[in-house]
Amino acid sequence: MGLGHNFGESFDSSNVDSEIGDTTLATIAEQSIINTIMEGGPEDMSDSGLRFIRYLLSISRAARFGFLPNFRDLDAVREIAKQFIRYCGSSAVALYTMNQVLEGDAIG
Repeated sequence: MGLGHNFGESFDSSNVDSEIGDTTLATIAEQSIINTIMEGGPEDMSDSGLRFIRYLLSISRAARFGFLPNFRDLDAVREIAKQFIRYCGSSAVALYTMNQVLEGDAIG
């Protein structure tokens, strides 16, 4: 009846749920990292926020060559967040690593 499509047999919602979940987690991780970097500004930044900035600089290839990012530019901070997620391998690991750095636990 109707259009002749049998969506029940050919549609696999687990793939969609996984993709939506991955995208959602990536967005949440990116925004959390951005908020941590931007929170408070240079004058009011907490010790944990400064620790996270130092960690990001320590893993940055550009910083090793003397190029420091502009942490006041939202686009630059967004790119730093994306690079950090790529460096960690996944959004979940990036959030975990950020939490470990913020709490002052050793990262090996």
